[in-house]
Amino acid sequence: MKEIKLVLLLLVGNLCLAQNTYTNETLGFSMEQPENWIVAKNGEIEKNLKEHVKLESETLNKLIDQNKGTIPVVTFYKYPIETTPGVIPTIKVNLRKNNTPSFEVFKTMIEESFSGIKNVFPDFRYVTKPFQAQIGGFDCVKAVCTYTLKANSGQEKVTITVYAVPVNNQFYQITFMDSEKENNTALYDQLVQTMVLK
Repeated sequence: MKEIKLVLLLLVGNLCLAQNTYTNETLGFSMEQPENWIVAKNGEIEKNLKEHVKLESETLNKLIDQNKGTIPVVTFYKYPIETTPGVIPTIKVNLRKNNTPSFEVFKTMIEESFSGIKNVFPDFRYVTKPFQAQIGGFDCVKAVCTYTLKANSGQEKVTITVYAVPVNNQFYQITFMDSEKENNTALYDQLVQTMVLK
């Protein structure tokens, strides 16, 4: 039976940040890159999910619909997906459209977007409900939630931390994911402090 090989969100709390900085000048994003973490290749995450995650057709279609209009900025994962069983801690940064006229309306839109996740994962629950925070001098919405992912060899509980940062007519969606076996919160918090958004 195949092991769970999910690309889900990067970083372990006892790792130190590397001196390397990941920069995407075209999209105006940079952050420190943790030492020994892997930058995902284009299409690698989607391929991994299709091969190893058990999603019914209806569930998969819902996820696809929710991700239209997204530009991938960068994805990091801690372990090689082809040789690592279980949920892989991952960081995923996307740039999405923002048509809202104010931060309050933006916050409401982000809160409503979590209802889509609740429809896909029945055991979804908030650890921390969406609230206003800051990244790189920009107001943002932060939330932490958990739910169970089913895969070829069983299931694992994951913890997701999401930052939604409006910048001009777009917003950065920065997602950190851990399995129940790893807690990378301290490292994630350090990385957030190194982010520069334009």
